Amino acid sequence: MDLKFHLIENITNDFSEDQKVGSGGYGDVYKAVYKGEEIAVKKLHALQGLDDKQFHNEFLNLTKVSHENVVRLIGYCYESRHKYVKHNGETVWAKSMERVLCFEYMQGGSLEKHISDESCGLDWPTCYNIIRGTCEGLNHLHCATENPIFHLDLKPANILLDKTMTPKIADLGLSRVFSSSKTHKTEMLNGTHGYMPPEYLEGGSISNKFDVYSLGVIIIKMIAGNTGHFRCSQMSAEQFVELVSENWKKRLQAMPGLYSSHEIDIQRVNKCAEIAISCVDKDREKRPFIKDIVHELQKLEAEIKKLSQISDLPEDRTGQRSCDTNVLSVDPTLELRFVFEQRKEASCCLQLTNMTDGFIAFNVKINPDKYRIQQSRGTMPPCSKRYIVVTMKAQANAPPNMRCQDMLFVQSTGLTQEQALGLNGNDYQDLFETAMAERVVDVVKLPIVHVTLD
Repeated sequence: MDLKFHLIENITNDFSEDQKVGSGGYGDVYKAVYKGEEIAVKKLHALQGLDDKQFHNEFLNLTKVSHENVVRLIGYCYESRHKYVKHNGETVWAKSMERVLCFEYMQGGSLEKHISDESCGLDWPTCYNIIRGTCEGLNHLHCATENPIFHLDLKPANILLDKTMTPKIADLGLSRVFSSSKTHKTEMLNGTHGYMPPEYLEGGSISNKFDVYSLGVIIIKMIAGNTGHFRCSQMSAEQFVELVSENWKKRLQAMPGLYSSHEIDIQRVNKCAEIAISCVDKDREKRPFIKDIVHELQKLEAEIKKLSQISDLPEDRTGQRSCDTNVLSVDPTLELRFVFEQRKEASCCLQLTNMTDGFIAFNVKINPDKYRIQQSRGTMPPCSKRYIVVTMKAQANAPPNMRCQDMLFVQSTGLTQEQALGLNGNDYQDLFETAMAERVVDVVKLPIVHVTLD
């Protein structure tokens, strides 16, 4: 909305100090209420020329995006006025330009106030949600519009939090729109020291890896405090991940009532640490694209969801869970369902997922008189999927108990790469007999259910 300046003066009580909630290099921010909604009013300083550029950048770029993790622009004011002002001790009649941007109000303030030298004061689930949300918002800026928007000043002070601690990227005053994602050059360096990548400081190079570097610094400060970036540069990636992991383990264990799964939390801590390290690589080409980071976090959440489904399954009559493996995930997780029709075959698909970073062998067992399997055994490389078709042979009559007494078993065991490459069809039986004797076989058990079309 195009808001009149006298209206903005009214809702801010003439820009009262009592309503000021923040100040920056380009202006002051005030809290106000407009049409029943709390808003943030950003009044840019009265500096000619430079502020015009910041104002237009922020306004035009925010009108192009709409995302839950980018702050929402509500209105603006750009008015020229004449008024009496003091100049060199005299009162003169002068022209002034009033530039104001109005945003949704963020009750949680900025991320910056939560980060100390040693750590972030927020709990891990909140930290992780802020990291994920910031990545999603940045990905939207880089990829959602026809031409990418580079923020160029991403830092904790420019990540604002609403009342639910949802992060929103703000302050696009330095942002630039480029016709492509290729590298561009500039002679005027603007930004915040510590968040600008080396190629920008040394040669003025701007690319989509600029914001990725800034994101890496932010994540490091969230997981290791303001001094974390320095410590990260003084040790290997493995040492830094281990240090961060141990520190968060201690914090999580100190608050056992708040966390249901330390293992899952630490998985997320480690992944965020690994991503952050890759983001701050001095070699721009080795940094990931923001879309790749978002994909990595989505893949992690999919794996965690699989593990959570496994751990939540009910116990059977022997006291074991129907899916008790940390090696191989099987979908469906509760039961295998076949639609029964007289004298007709029925098939369903079994998805196997190798949840490890090593090779595994699998062996699917079921009553061969009633069922057949497309591929009952095989080898799976790290983090891979395999789809297996299980077919129920044609039967004249359905079992009296539709749940029946049949079970499907999926055995799995770890392999070395040499073993995986050397296996052939006749070796699996010996492999699993040896593994069973050594108690290194995991087993997933699925009951068989027959359902009718009626």
